[in-house]
Amino acid sequence: MNNVKFNITDALDCNNWFDNAVQPVFVMRQTEDGLVLQYINQSAYELLKCNPDDFATLTPINIGLFADKADEQQYTQTEIGSSGVEFVAHIIPRIEHPITSEITLYKHTNIDGEVYFVAFQRVSGNVVKILEALRRSEYRFLMMAENITDGIMIYENGKLVFANTACTNITGYNKEQLKDINEMTLVCDYERERLMKLMQAQMAQNPKYFSTEVWIKNRLGQEKCIKSVYSYTKSQNGGISYNVITDITAQKITEKALIKSQQEFKMLADNSPDMITRYTRGLTYSFVNKTVEEVTKIPVSNFLGHNTLDVELDQEAASFLEEMHLEVFRTGRKLKFEFRMTIDGHQHFFQSLMVPEFSKDGSVNTVLNVSRDISQMKEDENKVNSEKQQIIENNNQIAANIKLLGAKLVEECPSLKDSDSIKYLASIAEWTGIGGMLLNMKPAPIDVNQFMKELYDKRLNMVSAAGKTLNLSLPEQTSKIYADAKVLTIVIDQLIDNAVEAEGTTVVSIGWGVSKNDEIVFFVKDDGTGIKADLKEKIFEPFFTTQKGTHSGLGLSTAHKCVEQMKGRLWCYSQPGEGAQFFFTQPASVMQPTATTPTRNAVSSWRDKKIHVVEDTDSNYMLIEAMLSTQGPPQLSRSITGRHAIDYIREHPDIDLILMDIQLPDINGYDVTRQVRTFNTNVPIIAQTAYAMYADVVKALEAGCNDFIAKPIQLKKMLTLLEKYLG
Repeated sequence: MNNVKFNITDALDCNNWFDNAVQPVFVMRQTEDGLVLQYINQSAYELLKCNPDDFATLTPINIGLFADKADEQQYTQTEIGSSGVEFVAHIIPRIEHPITSEITLYKHTNIDGEVYFVAFQRVSGNVVKILEALRRSEYRFLMMAENITDGIMIYENGKLVFANTACTNITGYNKEQLKDINEMTLVCDYERERLMKLMQAQMAQNPKYFSTEVWIKNRLGQEKCIKSVYSYTKSQNGGISYNVITDITAQKITEKALIKSQQEFKMLADNSPDMITRYTRGLTYSFVNKTVEEVTKIPVSNFLGHNTLDVELDQEAASFLEEMHLEVFRTGRKLKFEFRMTIDGHQHFFQSLMVPEFSKDGSVNTVLNVSRDISQMKEDENKVNSEKQQIIENNNQIAANIKLLGAKLVEECPSLKDSDSIKYLASIAEWTGIGGMLLNMKPAPIDVNQFMKELYDKRLNMVSAAGKTLNLSLPEQTSKIYADAKVLTIVIDQLIDNAVEAEGTTVVSIGWGVSKNDEIVFFVKDDGTGIKADLKEKIFEPFFTTQKGTHSGLGLSTAHKCVEQMKGRLWCYSQPGEGAQFFFTQPASVMQPTATTPTRNAVSSWRDKKIHVVEDTDSNYMLIEAMLSTQGPPQLSRSITGRHAIDYIREHPDIDLILMDIQLPDINGYDVTRQVRTFNTNVPIIAQTAYAMYADVVKALEAGCNDFIAKPIQLKKMLTLLEKYLG
């Protein structure tokens, strides 16, 4: 090929063979200082794990075509025939280990007398290692071949001349028997035709190197799946072919089992009346069953690969579901909840269970969500509640009559004013009327640690005044529950009162923890004389007390009534002389408000609201300004750096809401939020982030943000969040 006269550029352009070649190709031009890279094709870029922008930094030596300058000169200063020269090199990708490769090098001189070298690279894995070993030392090759788990078979002119021990382990035949066995006879009957067609196709594409996967039968009749890598090299006596075989039976069985389990899961999920979805760590749906499409009227294809906020769901429900997914990813715990969603103008109620699915490293990889339409059940509950309401109204009337009776008694006999009898009547009236409060509970998010600290501070003086000690026990990490704070306070207050008044009490301890069933469990303990075993079944009954001279016996009954209404459990553990321990559970149940888009009347009150936008990009700020210009508008202020934001927010404590960009030119939005929270814990902070970046969302919430909004910002989502935090 040295005598062929052609232009290298024309050759590279010819039929696009250069860029479309499967093999990596490197074109080098010879200069006084040595070889320099002139062109490399797309396959070469992929091999090197780089892109065309990196080309200027590449040299034949730093990419591993040649070991050093001397190695380069060895090939450039010797005669290279028309068939080129072959040698082994170690190609060095940017982000991986060196790749042992066979290089075929050709030399060309163009019409202008310029000398070019063209190198073709071929990776052959274990085969290359075998060839290197053969070239260097037959002994070293044999040692290597007998100590690897891959089978090695070498053929000369179609006749088996070598097989290692691994081949006998895989096939069940000894080395002598393998010499008399045609390789194709080991293949299972049902695989033979497919294998022949596959080999013909691969050999036509590259006769020197190809691979297959096929099921064979070993000597005992057992089926095994093997992967074969074939390589062919010319020799003086004809041709030598190498076959490296690997037993991948276990891998294939695992793959089949996985595929089967996935198919069974899909079959069960598609035939389930419940809505079943799988949500990835990238915050997109990877599976949605047919029921989701039937219920939401949105095609399954609209969910797959998309984020919850991208799908045309009721936006309030979509935002809530996104928050619940993030909570499971963050905590790794199951989450049970209820939510509302408007579909075709009708309101539906759903009960959901989100379950984390873990990867090998222990992190949450996906979240499985099973949701059931409980609209009919809610309708039935409403009917029952209506009947309950009538009962409650009757109870309230009775309570009012009891209070009136007490007032008349005191009026007619003033000496009864502070008597136990009047106190009893007041307790009975309060106990009778508490049902109205329970029926009209208003659950809201509660930070459990903060709630317990506030309750502790409120009760500390009263307990101390009684000569007792009140202790508070909290876990390091807090959780959020959805409950009516007033009802929750009534329960713990009644249990504290009971503990303080128990005989022999000196110390009362309150706190909470998490059960094995992921339930929040509150406790109130005392170190008194305890409760006798025969009385523990009666203590929650109305009017039962062991201190009848001073108590109405309604405290524990009231607590029990409240816990039942919250769908929890209340129980007592006590041994005589060891005090009493009361526990009750609070399920993490939440009912979201109906999803609605704020109306003009609703947002008109935002005119007096002050929103501070932390955003360094003018176009993003102008978008927010335009979105809100017709919705009130609220009073906007802006910071373009983190430091300015901290100073401005500190100087303006009357700000009603902050929109916080994460990427700022000086301090990032996480650190700005953390510093703001040191002097202002109340102002709502909404992070502006790309929802596809799960880590950004979690970091924003952990830094102290209340919520997040995806970029590019959608008007409907923006208005929903403002309505949520500004009212």
